[in-house]
Amino acid sequence: MTDQTNVETLKAEVEALKAQKIEELKAEAEQRRQDREIADLNQQLEDLKAGRLPNAEEPTTTGSRTESIRDLDTARVRLWAYGLGAYLTGPIFPGIVAARTKEWMPFWIGLGAGVFCLPFAALDLGLISSVPAAGIAVAAQASKTNKKRLKHGITMPEQADSKMMKLMDF
Repeated sequence: MTDQTNVETLKAEVEALKAQKIEELKAEAEQRRQDREIADLNQQLEDLKAGRLPNAEEPTTTGSRTESIRDLDTARVRLWAYGLGAYLTGPIFPGIVAARTKEWMPFWIGLGAGVFCLPFAALDLGLISSVPAAGIAVAAQASKTNKKRLKHGITMPEQADSKMMKLMDF
C-alpha cells in the first residue's frame, strides 16, 4: 500500500509542478507581450515626433523598385484635379490617370456609373446627371490613393512627388 500511496503522492506533486510551471510560462508570455506592445508604442511615438506616420514603410523596403514607383504614382494623384477632370471630360481624364497609375478599377467604376446615369442626361443636358459618375470615380480613386499614401507614410501628393524623385535618382 505504501508504494501505491507514494505513486499517488508523486503524481499529485508532478501535477502541482506542471500547473505551477504553466502559470510561470503564461506570466512570462504575458510579460513579453506587454514589452512588445510598449516597444511598439514607443516606436510610434518616436515616428510621430519625427513627423512620420506610425508604422509607415519606406518605399524602397516595400518590395521591388517597380512596385514602389507604381505605388507612388498612385499616391501622387491630386484628387481635386481628378474630380474636375472626371466631371468636365467624362472618362477621358480618368482614363489618362488610370493608364499612368495602372489602377484601372476607379476608371471602370466611374465609367459604369456614367453609363447608368446616361439615360438621365436627356433630362438635364448632362449637367447634374454627370455628377454621380464623377463622384463615384473620385471616391474609388481616393480609396486607392489614400491606401498607397498610408502604405508609404505620405499625407500629401507633394510628398509622393518628393519620394518619387528620390527613388528615380534625379
